[in-house]
Amino acid sequence: MALVLVVEDNPEHQRVIAETVRRLGHRVVVADDGRSGLAAVRTRHPDLVITDVDMPEFDGLELCRAIRGCTTAAPAVIAITAFLMPGDPSIAAAGAATVVRKPFTLAELGASVRAHLPVPSDATDADRPPAADVPTTQAPAASQGPFATTAFVAALLQSLDTGVAACGTDGRLVVFNAMMQELFGTESLDVLLDEWPDRFTLCHHDGTPLRAEELPLRRALGGQEVCQSDLLAYDRAGQPRWFTVNARPIQEPGTGTTIGAVAAVHDITDAHRTQRYQDCETAVLKVLTETPDTVAAGNRILTAIATTLDWPYMALWLVDPVVDRLRRVAVYAAEGEAPLPVPETFGPGESLPGVCWQRGEPVWAPDIHAPDSPVLPAIAAACTYKSAGAVPVRSGERTVGVLVFFAHDRQEPEPALAILISGVAGHIGAYLERRRAEELSLQLAASTDEYVALVGHELRTPLTSIAAYTELIAESPPGTPVDQVRDLLDVVLRNTAVLRTLVEQLLDLAALDSGHVGLECAPVDLAEVVGEAVECALREARPRDITIDSTLHTGAVVTGDRDRLRQVVDCLLGNAVKYSPDGSAVTVGLVAGPDCVELTVADNGIGVPEGERSRVFQRLYRASNARHSSSGGNGLGLALSRTVVERHHGSITLASTEPSGTLVTVRLPDAGCGAGSDTLGA
Repeated sequence: MALVLVVEDNPEHQRVIAETVRRLGHRVVVADDGRSGLAAVRTRHPDLVITDVDMPEFDGLELCRAIRGCTTAAPAVIAITAFLMPGDPSIAAAGAATVVRKPFTLAELGASVRAHLPVPSDATDADRPPAADVPTTQAPAASQGPFATTAFVAALLQSLDTGVAACGTDGRLVVFNAMMQELFGTESLDVLLDEWPDRFTLCHHDGTPLRAEELPLRRALGGQEVCQSDLLAYDRAGQPRWFTVNARPIQEPGTGTTIGAVAAVHDITDAHRTQRYQDCETAVLKVLTETPDTVAAGNRILTAIATTLDWPYMALWLVDPVVDRLRRVAVYAAEGEAPLPVPETFGPGESLPGVCWQRGEPVWAPDIHAPDSPVLPAIAAACTYKSAGAVPVRSGERTVGVLVFFAHDRQEPEPALAILISGVAGHIGAYLERRRAEELSLQLAASTDEYVALVGHELRTPLTSIAAYTELIAESPPGTPVDQVRDLLDVVLRNTAVLRTLVEQLLDLAALDSGHVGLECAPVDLAEVVGEAVECALREARPRDITIDSTLHTGAVVTGDRDRLRQVVDCLLGNAVKYSPDGSAVTVGLVAGPDCVELTVADNGIGVPEGERSRVFQRLYRASNARHSSSGGNGLGLALSRTVVERHHGSITLASTEPSGTLVTVRLPDAGCGAGSDTLGA
C-alpha cells in the first residue's frame, strides 16, 4: 500500500482523483494548492504525486521543480492539465513523469497510477475504478469487510495528520502512528514512557521542564482524562515543536481496570508561531510609539524581539557615514550569555552583517559552523549558538542598518519569520527617518528665529561701539589733537575689525554650506597639521601657564583640504585655551584607527551646560556660561568647524569631562576608505 499525494485546487476534481486512488488500494493525502503540496512532500514523503498544473500562484510545474530540488529521492509526478498538451516541453523540463489531459476518464487516471505503483495484493477492486456516477461518500458499516479488521485500524492511524500514541501499564508504547514517527523517529518506540522527558527534552510551553509524572499518558494511566495539555518537544531535526495533547485511560470492559492509555497529539506549531509573531510586532510598535529617544528605542526594540521570539542575542548595526561601515549601536544578550567577540565595525560583505548590507536582503545561517556560513569563524567558535540571521534596515531605497540575531536552535529560513523580521526592520527604518525629520524640523523652526536674533545681536554690538565712539570724536572741539582722541579711535578700529571678521566668517560659512566654495583635496598628514596648530596655540597658552599635552600617532593620513583642516584644529585649540583657567592643561590626541582617524581635544575649562551641547554647533550660538564670561567670541567657530568636517564626510561631537571641561571629538575617514578628491564635499 503506497501513499499518494493529490494536489488539486478544484474540490470536485480533488475528490474524484482521491477516490480513484483509494479504489486502487492506496492511501491518499490531499493538498489544496502548490505550496501546501510541497509542504506535504517534505513531511509525508509520498510514493507518488498527482498534481493539477493549472493552479494560481504556485502551479503544478513549479511544484514539480521544487520537488526535484528538495529531495534526492523525489517521488514520480503525474501532471493533470486542461491547457498544456502532453508533448509540451515545459512539462518535461519540470520533471513530470506522466501527463493526463482534462477531461479524463477514471480508467485513464487509474492506468497512469498503476504505471507507477504496484497493485496491492488485497485490493480486490484495483482494476475497477468507480464510475463517476457511483456515490462514494457514505462509509460502509464497521462490521463490513475489511473495516472490521485490525488492518483497517492500522491504516486509519497511519493516515491521520494527528499524532496518536498508546501504551500499556508498564509504560511501553504499543501504538505510535506515522505522524509521531516522523517527528521522533521509529527508534523512539523502544523508549519507556518515563524516559521521554529527558530523552526528548520535553517542556511546558513556557519552557519549564516537564516531569515524568506530568506526561499526559502517565496521567491517563492514573485514571485522569487529560484535555489540551501543553507540550514543547524537539523533533529529529532539533527544531522546537509545540503540541496540545488529549489523553484518556483504556479500561477493561466490565471490570473498569485500566489496561493502558491513549493520547492524541495535535501539532500547533504554526499557530503558536503566528501568535508569537503577532506579539512581537505589537511589542515593537509599542516601543516605537512610546520611546522618543533613538538610542533607548534601539535597546528596547531588541529586548522586545528577543524575549518574544526566545532569541538569546541580538544586535542593531547602523551605517556610520564617516567611514561607510556598519557600527553596532544597540545589543541584547540574555542573562548568562557571554558577549560575542565582534569587531567594532563591518564593511560590505564582511561577516553576517556585512553580507546582509551588501546584498540588501535577508541572510540566514541555519548552521553558523558550516563551511559556507557567513558568520566569521572566530565568532562561531566562541559561542554556543547554532544559527543566525540578518535583515536589512531600510530608509526608502537605502539600507541604513542591519538587524542581527543568534539562536540556540537551528533556524531555517521560514517565510513567515522572514516577513515578520523584515517588517520589524521596516518599522525601525521608518522610525529612524521620522525621528531625523522631526529633529531637523524642530531645529529649523527653533534656529531660524534664533539665528536672526543672534545675527542682529552680533552685528549691533560692534556697530553700537563704532557709531557711539565716532559720534564722540565728531563732537570733539575743532583742533583737538589726535592724541586726545586716540583711545576713541582704537575702539572704533577694534570693533571694525570684529565686524569685518564676523562678516567674513558668515560669508565663508554660507559659501561652504552652499557648495560655492570647493575643497582643495590631497593626502594630508593630520599629525603634522595638529602639531603646527599646537605650537601656534602655545603662544596664547604660555603667558597663562596653560600646558598643551599632545599624543599624535603617525600614519594619520586623510584626504582633504589642508588649510580647512588646520582651520578646524585652530578653532578647537583656541576654544580650549580660551575657556580654560590659568595653570590648567589641555590634552590633544590623534589616533589612526582601522578605517578612520580620530582627533580629540579636552580641557578643564568652564564646560558647556548639558542642555546646550546640541546647540553649540549652530551659527552664532554661544553657551550661556560663555556669553557671560570675559572671553571673546562670536559663536561661528564651531559652526564653521562642523561644516568643514562634514564636507570631509566626517563627524564632530562634544561631550563633558569630569569634573569640568569639554571633550571635542573629530572623526575623519582615512585616506584608504574616504572618497576621492573629486567627491569630497559633494
